[in-house]
Amino acid sequence: MYYEEVIRLHEEKGYGAHKIAEILPVGHSTVWRWIRKFAAGNKVKTEAMASTKKAKAAASGEGSSEEVQSLKAELSALRERLRRAEMRADLYDEIITVAEKRFKVEIRKKAGAKQ
Repeated sequence: MYYEEVIRLHEEKGYGAHKIAEILPVGHSTVWRWIRKFAAGNKVKTEAMASTKKAKAAASGEGSSEEVQSLKAELSALRERLRRAEMRADLYDEIITVAEKRFKVEIRKKAGAKQ
């Protein structure tokens, strides 16, 4: 059954509810509920799994300065992309405003429900 597979993926692979829901044809809320019920009954196992994850993260900390530098570079590139996208959105908004004034036609959708 899917319940056993969900618990197996959560325990062995350390997958979260959303990742498991992508793999199995079960909704993420159902997966989360199953994990929560299982974790409530076996709290010792989940604490052991959490400490194992922390130990793995600490062990992989070598070479982290290179990783931090690459993440900082990626962050600055993403911020620049966001800035450009916001400028583009402002430009489109201004174009629509000018077109509405010049041609006296409402382009934007009115707020509220149709009656």
